[in-house]
Amino acid sequence: MQAKATESRREPTLHMDTNARRNFIKYHAKLGEKPRTTVRFFDHSDCYTVHGSDDCELVSKIVYKSTAFIGALLPDDKETLQFVSLSKSNFELAVRELLLVKNLRVEVYIKRNEWQLEYRGSPGNLLQFEDILFANKEVLVGNNMISLQVKLEGGTQRRVGVASVEQNDCQFQLLEFLDDDFFTELEATVVLLGPKECLLPSVEGEYVPVKALLERNGVMITVPKKSSANDLLQDLNRLLRFAKGQQEDATGLKELQMQLASESLKVAIKYLDLVNDAGNLGHYEIKQLDLKRFVHLDSAAVSALNIIPKPGTHPSMPSYRWQSILGVLDQCRTPQGHRLMGKWVKQPLRSQEILNDRHNIVECLLESSDTLETLSLDYLKRIPDILMLTKKLMRRKATLQDLFRIYQVILRTPKIVQVLLGLENSTVESVICSPFKGFLEDLTGLKQMVEQVVDFEAIERGEYLVKSSFDSRLMEVQQTMNELYEKMQRLQSKCNDELDLDGKQQVKLENVAKLGYHFRITLKDDSVLRKNKNYRIVDVIKGGVRFTSDKLESYAEEFASCHSRYEEQQQSIVEEIIQVAVGYAAPLTSLNNELAQLDCLVSFAIAARSAPTPYVRPKMLAEGAGQLVLNDVRHPCLELQENVSFIVNSVDFQKDNCNMFIITGPNMGGKSTYIRSVGTAVLMAHVGAFVPCSMATISMVDSILGRVGASDNIIKGLSTFMVEMIETSGIIRTATDKSLVIIDELGRGTSTYEGCGIAWSIAEHLAKETKCFTLFATHFHEITKLAETLQTVKNCHMAAVADAENFTLLYQVRPGVMEKSFGIQVARLANFPEDVVQNAEQIYNEFEDEHADKQNKEDKALLEKIQVAIQQLSTAGNNTEINVEDLTQLVTQFTQDIKQLDSDYFKSVLASSEAKA
Repeated sequence: MQAKATESRREPTLHMDTNARRNFIKYHAKLGEKPRTTVRFFDHSDCYTVHGSDDCELVSKIVYKSTAFIGALLPDDKETLQFVSLSKSNFELAVRELLLVKNLRVEVYIKRNEWQLEYRGSPGNLLQFEDILFANKEVLVGNNMISLQVKLEGGTQRRVGVASVEQNDCQFQLLEFLDDDFFTELEATVVLLGPKECLLPSVEGEYVPVKALLERNGVMITVPKKSSANDLLQDLNRLLRFAKGQQEDATGLKELQMQLASESLKVAIKYLDLVNDAGNLGHYEIKQLDLKRFVHLDSAAVSALNIIPKPGTHPSMPSYRWQSILGVLDQCRTPQGHRLMGKWVKQPLRSQEILNDRHNIVECLLESSDTLETLSLDYLKRIPDILMLTKKLMRRKATLQDLFRIYQVILRTPKIVQVLLGLENSTVESVICSPFKGFLEDLTGLKQMVEQVVDFEAIERGEYLVKSSFDSRLMEVQQTMNELYEKMQRLQSKCNDELDLDGKQQVKLENVAKLGYHFRITLKDDSVLRKNKNYRIVDVIKGGVRFTSDKLESYAEEFASCHSRYEEQQQSIVEEIIQVAVGYAAPLTSLNNELAQLDCLVSFAIAARSAPTPYVRPKMLAEGAGQLVLNDVRHPCLELQENVSFIVNSVDFQKDNCNMFIITGPNMGGKSTYIRSVGTAVLMAHVGAFVPCSMATISMVDSILGRVGASDNIIKGLSTFMVEMIETSGIIRTATDKSLVIIDELGRGTSTYEGCGIAWSIAEHLAKETKCFTLFATHFHEITKLAETLQTVKNCHMAAVADAENFTLLYQVRPGVMEKSFGIQVARLANFPEDVVQNAEQIYNEFEDEHADKQNKEDKALLEKIQVAIQQLSTAGNNTEINVEDLTQLVTQFTQDIKQLDSDYFKSVLASSEAKA
């Protein structure tokens, strides 16, 4: 659809004559085809434009929610080109959406003598867009990119080298591992790190399955242009932050012994151009990432458990809290807390010691509600994003106001420590208070410098200035400014007398950036002001009437001129101050991380307390202890929704007694919710949060694996069945006896018998071979027979009550097998047309009758066969010459035939005889 923009729109008009438009069309054509994942903007000084049908449609829908603003260059010419023009603010809005939500690349072209590419960005490389993306905005997302390389090492094994670059935290993480041909470990790494973008040497050959894996996890893929190799050691020597006294040489770092990972890091440093940004030099740290520290999560489990919200969901949205586990737990007050919480929920820990510390602190905070409120509302709410302020320092873009905000944090933190010490808890003191004290001690010099340099009296007036005593020339200008301010105050007093506003000091002297100094009175005194010709009104706002006089305007202009001279004069001093402050980047980053950790733990406590039914502390047992007991477990997202009365259920797994539930029951009966509730509770416990139960005993797990709710993935060309086979094969390869597996409706999308066979074999493998905790929801009732041969398998069902007219779902887990799925009754609940339901019942009854007739015929034939067998056994019993082997064979065959006959009487007789034997 192509339509001209309406004349009434407020967006800027593209000022180009016909000749300029033709030249631009030719230039745009020379650029050639671009990837669909890239959007090009053109900066025309007074506005921005995008061109081409794809970019125009995408951007117009983002900014205007409509394609009605798409115009055309030279619409009557054969060589036409669509365009959308944008103001600066709408350009910034579009860039934020494209980079942070839609995970696309952005290029911006600017015209000097000729059009040229000025800067570019991608989801993993936001450096050139930081001012646009994060100016005066909270940074709630990480900025992580990975680079990886794969090398075949005989057979089906591949060696994978991964380098992760977290630009916000200035951190390199390297790891190298052997992986199978399905790249199971790589997927766990991608889930753990949550990168926005991945650099690959190629998307062909060995990298085809890697590309598919990354796309499945929503990671943008970039194949950088090959260029002359940079010297990794030389780059690291400039980028890394070395400890005091440590030789500034990266040669001996153990992390660089991982050759593939090091090669990957070299590519990432080159692609991000880190060395050419002075703000990065001397601030990065490098470490090896140990996957064994974390519970293994695959992408299917992340999706099944709704761990993270949908892209574009912001914590300020009303639905944010109940859409995901992150939303439930994220009650953080600081941007750094939000970012850390996003990491924690994707990185559940396998360290019992760390988890016990977190649980201890959350419990302690819950026991002191006043302290919890004070920390959350009085202190943490006032903490700025120290990480972003530190980055501004490192890039020499910080102002005195930024430095003062850091100073305020340094002042507030001892008060936070004092409040925490009042809890008299040893874990709180060792885990939180002691690190805080150490970092504050390191920042003493910065605090003293700010107190010596910054003019605090000016800050009270809304100005950020260096103390005039720092420089004689500053003192002269300051003296003039003080004299002018006193004159303006005398004018204020005179004005108050002249207007005679009830004898009160009603006239306010105010300073606003665009207006300078002026007077203000309330709206109700407007009539008095208009009668006095000595004053003229500047503007009228909700807060009152702004006005001035000739003298006040003269003083205000002179004051503004002095103020500008003062700022120019102090600039060199400010630069020196910032230069010194950069040296405190390391302790500031550490302080930021500690505040983020405290914010997350406070958030856990608030989430536990504010739930409809408060969460409880889980008792964590060592891996392999073989217990998973959750009493009255609830789903934390569902219970937060309005008009939902959640029905609780329980699970009790004990090693060698029961480690698998096969769950049957009607559609919509709560099977999926039940198994997700268990998986969610286990995840929350491994993050360090309390859990939605009345009692929880949890043996620590090494992985949480899931296969829930697969659907067609048309974009990637995968059917429902193929999606669930890929996910389930990952479970089979990864699960151990220390894992938790949740599987829902496995085997759909193929024939009933094949699906049942696959589901049976997988359930049997998990129960007999893997012996992990498993919740297996299914409509294949045949699988429930596993419980007859495996003592660790128990059947249970979601209860429902049905009669001829009514059908009620109870959502309760009860022992035993549900005899039927009640699909037709559920269809009636969903308000299917009655004629459709009746037709379904008729067809169902026909199939059932046909099956019963067939079963009766088979049973009749089997009975005849059994009667013959009885006659043979009777004859053999009277024959003293019969061979023992022949008699044994007859008895065995007779027993097998009895078992095939679906008779409760014969089954009980056989069970009794087997027990006696």
